[in-house]
Amino acid sequence: MKPIDFPQSTKVLQRPSIMAESECQSLHVWNDGNQCVSCWKPTVSERIRIAFGGNVWLGVMSGKTQPPVFVSGEKVFVKASIKARFLAFWYEANENITNAYKSVLEGFKYPDKRKHFIVGFTLSLLIGVLCPWLGLLLGCIAGAIKEWWDSKGHGTVELMDFVFTCLGSLVALPFAWIIHLLIW
Repeated sequence: MKPIDFPQSTKVLQRPSIMAESECQSLHVWNDGNQCVSCWKPTVSERIRIAFGGNVWLGVMSGKTQPPVFVSGEKVFVKASIKARFLAFWYEANENITNAYKSVLEGFKYPDKRKHFIVGFTLSLLIGVLCPWLGLLLGCIAGAIKEWWDSKGHGTVELMDFVFTCLGSLVALPFAWIIHLLIW
């Protein structure tokens, strides 16, 4: 059976990077914060086997145990209520924000990321004294230019390097505003 996309899907679970695409594929799911529902399409030969009394097997790649699961031949949900969709959205948004926060905290452990932060902060503060928004913008542009330069064979391109440069520029913004207001 192959996992397929369906109109009610709310997100895509990516395959683990350690598994080959022949072993595991990305999986479209409907999620309401309490359950994930995916849709699978049997091949023609699987349909024939099922029609003549063949079994449907469920495998969960978890190792030691199996979480509660179900298999059904019917649609298992009606269109989710607005409240359920809203809660699912906020659950996923909260999860993404928490993961991003953890990634940033983890990134500060590396000297390279701290250097990017300091460069973004310094550029934004120096230019921001004259025009705070311009300082923020130029700090972020400097991070983009650095990653572009790395992409030309002068280093390693990393999204988090750009993120830390922009984060440094953003943190400098309130200080630049205060100095700007005191000077001008």
